[in-house]
Amino acid sequence: MNKYSFLVLALALGACSSEKKSDAIEVKNFTFSYELDTVHIDSKGVLFFLNNGLMGTSLSPDSNKLYLFNRPFSRLDIVDLEKLEYSDSLALEPEGPNGIGQMGIGDINVTESGDYYFTVYREIKGFDPSGNLIREIKWTTDEEILSQLKNGVLEFRNDRISPDGSTYYGIYTASNIPEKPQQDGLAIMDLNTKKLTMVDLPTLKKLTEFKLLLEQNGGTIIAGDQSYLIVNGSKFLISNGAMNGISVYDLELDSLREYFYETELLPAEKPGNYPRKVGTMEEFNSAMGEKNKEPMYGEIHFDPTTGYYYRVSFLKEVKPDGKVEKKGVLTIFDQDLNLIHEEMGDFGISFMRNGSFYRFINIDDEMAFEILTPKYDYE
Repeated sequence: MNKYSFLVLALALGACSSEKKSDAIEVKNFTFSYELDTVHIDSKGVLFFLNNGLMGTSLSPDSNKLYLFNRPFSRLDIVDLEKLEYSDSLALEPEGPNGIGQMGIGDINVTESGDYYFTVYREIKGFDPSGNLIREIKWTTDEEILSQLKNGVLEFRNDRISPDGSTYYGIYTASNIPEKPQQDGLAIMDLNTKKLTMVDLPTLKKLTEFKLLLEQNGGTIIAGDQSYLIVNGSKFLISNGAMNGISVYDLELDSLREYFYETELLPAEKPGNYPRKVGTMEEFNSAMGEKNKEPMYGEIHFDPTTGYYYRVSFLKEVKPDGKVEKKGVLTIFDQDLNLIHEEMGDFGISFMRNGSFYRFINIDDEMAFEILTPKYDYE
């Protein structure tokens, strides 16, 4: 039997009760293997913008199309993942009544009806399939939203829109806003009524312990760790790059459960062997160098074909020449978030589709994917 130590903290939010449990997980024996394949996308002569990899891209609800923002040409490029070819583009206006703004697009969400929701500077804009503006969510100026925030303006990130286009999900924080109390958690908003539900997440508050601050000439630069959000039915899974854990909020039960892991390959959290506050850019760069040598926990991905969750994290090793080499660690969780397998290897996940991992590869400025298909042989 494989054994992994873990801690579960369950909070029934409505009843304000809590339960702690510490144990070792025993799982069924199985042999994990995989097949690898590499596919190339036929661009049909279209130049994709691949400078940032697939950052900010999105899949269609059926996972058959990939949407990516082409910043130089201010357009949304669409790739058919079934045919492995460029499909279409939607022209976007930087300014005007249907403008996305000069700073471009962050996150992309596509609904079942074909509407687009783009994260732009301090707001979210919704467009119909033809590119006409149909909705705006203005976090810093909408009084209906601000009136629900006890401490005023917050930052919202990891923006998600439900497939039917009715609900917003995201992470809120005040950690990067000067003179604001530390607040971090899950935000859920009905897009029709603008009713906002906010769920405090202790693990996100704990991220302040890992922040690196440069305070110089009255200004502050902050280097933190990423947080991740995925939605699976009524469950919201939130994780981050600094801790080996997952927070799960169940909307139907109004309950929060937090899972913490520690294995032979991955510690419970980053050791944090770097200064937290510095006063010069030279000190900041030096501290960042030390911070970047520490483990980085990756995003959680869900595979509906098996009911398993997958995560690729990275350990760092400093080579004799001073360069930092990353080593991938694949972790597999069952549907109850029991850790059932973990191994080191050359792993990476850009997104999951049809039970396989897709990892983006830039080959001579052309889009390609390495596809890893897991195989399970149970004893």
